[in-house]
Amino acid sequence: MSVPFEYTPIAQSVIEECEHLDTASLSDALDSLGIDGGLPGIASQVPGTRCVGIAFTVQYQPVDASKGFRGAANYIDQVPSGSVIVSSNSGRHDCTVWGDIMTHFALANGIKGTVIDGVARDIDTVINCNYPLFSRGRFMQSAKNRTQLKAVQVPLVIDGITIRPGDLMVCDGSGCVVVPQ
Repeated sequence: MSVPFEYTPIAQSVIEECEHLDTASLSDALDSLGIDGGLPGIASQVPGTRCVGIAFTVQYQPVDASKGFRGAANYIDQVPSGSVIVSSNSGRHDCTVWGDIMTHFALANGIKGTVIDGVARDIDTVINCNYPLFSRGRFMQSAKNRTQLKAVQVPLVIDGITIRPGDLMVCDGSGCVVVPQ
């Protein structure tokens, strides 16, 4: 499914420092270094939440109908505590890759938040759980027979911004910023 991506872990002190910074300040700092780190069009679905953590990347692809049903969430038990899941569903608005079941699992396992290049569902439950979820919007239709897992822990490109496993993700009400390693 994927080859493990090698990366140098970001120091815990850097992660802790970023807990106190907003995305606008981080974006300005990256901009001054000539680094474009903002993810346009991806917004908080749960007002007042934020997350800071190491990117765990997930890539989806359209279902190959000839191969039958393939689960879209078969990676979730591989995600380390303290991670921010970054999922690329190629910006699709017709099916979701996140909902209430994934939210409950994430909360129970110390996952800091989720960023989706696509849409999410079960938003009322996600809001009631106060789980940090950032996506392009909301839609109720599941991924079943529409999209499938392609790879985990591989570099993703979302709107021209590369997110690598191990990059630092900081998300708040203004959006999401990728701080590269």
